[in-house]
Amino acid sequence: LSRLKHRNRALVSFAPVMASTATCAAFGAGAVVAAGVMSAFTGRAKAPQPKNVEFTYFDIKAMPGEKVRLALTLSGTSFKDNRLKFADWSALKPKTKYGQLPLMTVDGETTYQSGAMLRWAGRLGNGALYPVHDVDKVVKIEEMLGLSDDLQRAWSPCLYLGMGRHTAYGYPQEWPEKAVIVKKMREKFVADELPKYMSFLTAELEKTGAFLCGDKPTIADCQFLPQVAYFTQGIADHVPKDCLKDYPVVLAWIDRMMALPELKQWYSQ
Repeated sequence: LSRLKHRNRALVSFAPVMASTATCAAFGAGAVVAAGVMSAFTGRAKAPQPKNVEFTYFDIKAMPGEKVRLALTLSGTSFKDNRLKFADWSALKPKTKYGQLPLMTVDGETTYQSGAMLRWAGRLGNGALYPVHDVDKVVKIEEMLGLSDDLQRAWSPCLYLGMGRHTAYGYPQEWPEKAVIVKKMREKFVADELPKYMSFLTAELEKTGAFLCGDKPTIADCQFLPQVAYFTQGIADHVPKDCLKDYPVVLAWIDRMMALPELKQWYSQ
C-alpha cells in the first residue's frame, strides 16, 4: 500500500508538467497564462495575477461557461463578462479556433477549452480553488471533475436530442417520434441516472460536511454547481423542478455555495 501511494504521488507530481505542456500549446505564447501554467512545477502554488481578462460565453448559466465565471469570481479576479446572444453566434463561430465557446482572452492572448480555463482560474488569487502542491487534494478534485463529466455524458443525449441535434445520434432529420423518445429518455434519466449521481455527491458531502473536496470550495464545486442546479430550475422538459427533493444534503450544498459572499454578490448583479 505504501509503495502504491508513493507511485500515485509520483505520477500526480509529474502530471502538472504534462498538463502544462499541453495547456501552454492551447494558450499560445501569452506570458501571463503560460507563466501561470508553468508555475505548477517551478515552485509557485499560485498563478501570476493577470491585468486584463475577457471571458466570452452565451448569456446562460450552462456549466461549460458558468464554472469558469464562478472560479474567476471566487478567486477574486476581475474580468469582463462578454455574454453572447445566440443570434450573434453564427457570425463569431467561424472566427473561433474550434468553432465553440467559451473563449477567454488574458492580456491579449486568447485561449479555448473550458477545462483548461477552469484549472487556470483555480490557480489565481490565493490558489485555494486548485492547490497544485497539495497532491491529495488535487487527486480528489480531479476525481470529482471526472464524476461531473460522467454525469454530463449521461445527460447529453437527453439534452441534444431535444435540441434538434438528433441527426448526430443517427436519427433522420424528419423524425416523427422525436417528442415521445425524448420524453422517455429524460424520464429514465431522472428515474435512474440522476439518483445515482446524487447519491455519489451525497456520500462525498457527508464526509466533508461542507464542500465536495473539503472545508473550502474548489473548482470541483464551481463545475458541479451550475450542472446540478440546472436540474432544479424547470428548464428542461420532463425534468421536474423538485427532482432533487430526496437529496437534502445536495440541496444544502447548493445553498451553501450560493451563500458564499462572492457568489451571493455575483448573482445579485
